[in-house]
Amino acid sequence: MTDLSRRRFFNDYFKNTIRLVGELREAYAEVKTEIADASAETKNDLDYFDSFESAYPLISESSYFLEDEVARLHIDTQGMTQLDIVKEIYQRNKQHDQGP
Repeated sequence: MTDLSRRRFFNDYFKNTIRLVGELREAYAEVKTEIADASAETKNDLDYFDSFESAYPLISESSYFLEDEVARLHIDTQGMTQLDIVKEIYQRNKQHDQGP
C-alpha cells in the first residue's frame, strides 16, 4: 500500500504557500494604499504656513533657534516676519532633504 502522508504533506505545503502569497499581496496592497494616502496628506504641507495662527505652535517653540538657523542657512531676514522666516527655513531644509 502507498504511503499517502508524504503526498498529503506536499499538497498541504503547496496550498499553504499559495494562500500565504495571496495574503502577502493583500497586505502589501493595503500598506501601499495607506502610504499613498499619508503622502497625499503631506503633499500640501506648506498650507501650514498660510497664516500666523496656524503656524504659531512652530513659531513659538522654535523662536529660540531661529537666529541659529538663519545664520546657518544665510537667510537675509530684513523685512521678513517671523512667519516668513520660519517658512523660508522650512522650505530650504525640505529642499536640502530632497537633494538636488
